[in-house]
Amino acid sequence: MQIKTIQNINITVLFSTPLNHLLISPVGLLNLFKTNDQQKDQHTFIEAPGLKIFMLPNQKKEIVFEAVRMLVNNKQETKPETSDIIDDFLKIMDSNAVEKNKMSAYGFNYDVIVEPESEQFKIGDLIGAKVAKIENIKSAGVSVVFEQKGIKYNLEIKPIGIGQQFLAHFNAHFNVNTLPSKQELKDGLIAQFDNLKDILEKI
Repeated sequence: MQIKTIQNINITVLFSTPLNHLLISPVGLLNLFKTNDQQKDQHTFIEAPGLKIFMLPNQKKEIVFEAVRMLVNNKQETKPETSDIIDDFLKIMDSNAVEKNKMSAYGFNYDVIVEPESEQFKIGDLIGAKVAKIENIKSAGVSVVFEQKGIKYNLEIKPIGIGQQFLAHFNAHFNVNTLPSKQELKDGLIAQFDNLKDILEKI
């Protein structure tokens, strides 16, 4: 399989204790991402018990604060090497919106649209011979959890209902309580995307 488009790149961080949502404000977040361009600075702030979402639709950025988790999404459809998601992530981690010293893990997530490279691709190639024996399969996907070099991975591939296209979600999870340097994070974001590409090419 090969990647056709990148839908979302995400960094998720887990905290050992609940986030103090009183520290999270739309004004404070906007100040972190302000460009002084009225269009780019348009934003939406959604608030509910245990949840805050800050969206910059024209920048295609979204930050989600849950009870013990923060998600930074970048939907600009750019490759990891040209994405500014690491800079955005560190802006928040270095601000007073979260307690950085209470981080317990972080992970990279990628959502991409993929399609088989061969016209001879069959669902059985994806799900295995035994499951493929089920009659009249209309669509099928896979979910795999594995570990390599101390890094936990999750790969999900699901059909999107358009031709032979699938949505692939890939997560690389790191159980550490301190963040690596900015450059190491950027290198890691690229390396795990390359890892995803290598895995997909074997399918």
